[in-house]
Amino acid sequence: MESAGKPRITRKSPLKPVIKLCPKCLHVLKRGSKLGGWLIPQDYYCQNCGYRGIVFVERSDEVGEEPKQ
Repeated sequence: MESAGKPRITRKSPLKPVIKLCPKCLHVLKRGSKLGGWLIPQDYYCQNCGYRGIVFVERSDEVGEEPKQ
């Protein structure tokens, strides 16, 4: 039984794809540089609002899974 005051810790699988969302408008981000993640940190850009940066929001639900009610 979980306590109401403690944060829930979950383990992420590196094999599952993660949907990265824009921190400004919450639209799906596109990868910026092709060298990102190897020589430099991976950057992303949003086609909707023009955001460009390395910060993103991960969607918490599983890819292809229906939202829980």
